Amino acid sequence: MIILKIIACAFSMSFCFTSVLILVDLSVELFFVAFSDRYGYLSEWLQERCVYFVVLWIFFCGICAILAEKLKDFDRLVNFFVNLFLPTVAIWIISPFLGITIAAVFELHGGDILIGICTAYVLALIVVTEVLKQVYSPKT
Repeated sequence: MIILKIIACAFSMSFCFTSVLILVDLSVELFFVAFSDRYGYLSEWLQERCVYFVVLWIFFCGICAILAEKLKDFDRLVNFFVNLFLPTVAIWIISPFLGITIAAVFELHGGDILIGICTAYVLALIVVTEVLKQVYSPKT
């Protein structure tokens, strides 16, 4: 059972860190590189991110195996990252639509991508805070 916990925790950790990497990459490229150039290389960009994800998954499997041996409350760490996985997926699904909606409401032409990225950051902060409260609740 501990092996499944290690694999699940490492998968969730790598997904969350890959998500942060993609958000940072997108926000940096919006300011420094013409975004229209990316559409020609979208498949290469996605392949790179998938490779990052797999490498991070393998790396975090090793980290989680070490942590499972050393930490007494490894189950809390597993619960944190497993509970963080689905909200992170939801953020990826919801934030582009929120960005488009907010840009349409305020009539910001071309700002939907940037607003979507900012919305993803804000939603991620809220989700992490709520999951931390849930998993690491204060003992009363």
